[in-house]
Amino acid sequence: MALAAQQEKHMEFHSLEIEGMTFESSVVALGSSKVLVLGGAGDRGLEINSRFIKFTAIGIYVEDGIVPYLSPKLGGKSVEELCDKELLFEEVLSAPFEKLVRVVFLLPLTGPQYSEKVLERIGVQGIYKELKDEHKQQFLEIFKAENFPPRSSLVFSFTEEGLKIAFPKGNEIPEKPVAVVADKAFADAVLATIIWKDGVSPAAKVSLAERLSKYF
Repeated sequence: MALAAQQEKHMEFHSLEIEGMTFESSVVALGSSKVLVLGGAGDRGLEINSRFIKFTAIGIYVEDGIVPYLSPKLGGKSVEELCDKELLFEEVLSAPFEKLVRVVFLLPLTGPQYSEKVLERIGVQGIYKELKDEHKQQFLEIFKAENFPPRSSLVFSFTEEGLKIAFPKGNEIPEKPVAVVADKAFADAVLATIIWKDGVSPAAKVSLAERLSKYF
C-alpha cells in the first residue's frame, strides 16, 4: 500500500534561482539520455574578516527513482532529523542511482585552486582514506589548465563507473564528459565533500532535504 501511495503521489521539482543563477528543474545526464531532477540547490561561501563571501552556487540533481527507494527508510522523519543526523545524505551517497552536481562560480577561481580545495576537503572529512594517488593526480591534471570566471560552471556526474567531469560553455549540460576518473570510491569521496558531514554547502543540503522529504 505504501508503495502504491508513493507511485500515485505526483512529484514536482521546480527550478531554483541561487544568486541570480538558474538551476533548471531537470537535466539530461552526462553521456546518457537519462533525465535527472533538481533535488536541491544553494550557495557555498566562507566567513572572511567577519563577512560571508559567496564563492559558488551548487545544484544537486538525482534520479527521481531515488525517492521511492529511500522512502521506506526515511519516511516520516523531519527535515531537522534528516539534516542533523546526516540520515538523508548518507543514504543518497550510497543509493544506487546516478547523481549530478552543477557548480556555478560567483567569483573567479582557477582550476588548480578548485581541484586542490576538493582534495583538501576529502582529506579533512577523513571518510575515504584508501583513495589511490593516481586518481588524485588525474583529478588535478583535469583541472590544471582550467579557469573559472564568474558565471562559468562545471559538472560532476557520479555513477557506478566513477566520476565524470564536464565544463559547460553555457547553461546546457554537455552530451559527453571531457574526462572520467574511473573509480567509484573517488566519485563518492567528491560527492561526500558536497552533501555529507561538513559538506561545503549547508544551504544546498537543507534544500535537498526539504524538497525530497516532501515525497517520502
